[in-house]
Amino acid sequence: MAGALFGGCAGHSAASAPQERAALKSYLRQVEPIRLAVNQLLDTADPILDAFRARRITAMTAARRMGALERRFAEYTVEVNSIQPQTARLASLQAEYAHTYILEDAYLSALANGLATRDFDGLPDTQAAQRAAIIDWRTGLIVLARKTGAVVPADLQQAGRGEIAPSVGGS
Repeated sequence: MAGALFGGCAGHSAASAPQERAALKSYLRQVEPIRLAVNQLLDTADPILDAFRARRITAMTAARRMGALERRFAEYTVEVNSIQPQTARLASLQAEYAHTYILEDAYLSALANGLATRDFDGLPDTQAAQRAAIIDWRTGLIVLARKTGAVVPADLQQAGRGEIAPSVGGS
């Protein structure tokens, strides 16, 4: 997969380093606010699940809170999928990254429903696919940044590490 991402398309001329650098900077200006907001949003899932596990909140309260979190996440899913990078290389990376939002949104929706019914057997197992896609995305951005002399956010190295999907069973 990485070879396809970086190989480019036959018959298309590669953008110059300054053009690629400008495209990368433009892309990062668009994606970073969404990525950071999503990280903050997903940090609120664990306290909901912790309170549910400790029986400090009911299943319905947990489901309502997780449902609200999922609806906000769905807004970010639309935002991230609306980004249209300026180069084929970035578009390929973006498509893979944006798809992880679709997977996470499906998981969060199933989790909210599972909390309401206390039935977690139907939760989709998307963590491995999401993690691999995010690592490919992160690696591709870093390779492009090094090639063009651009700078990526320092915390980008953390993308794809740690918990991907909040777990009702705890981390």
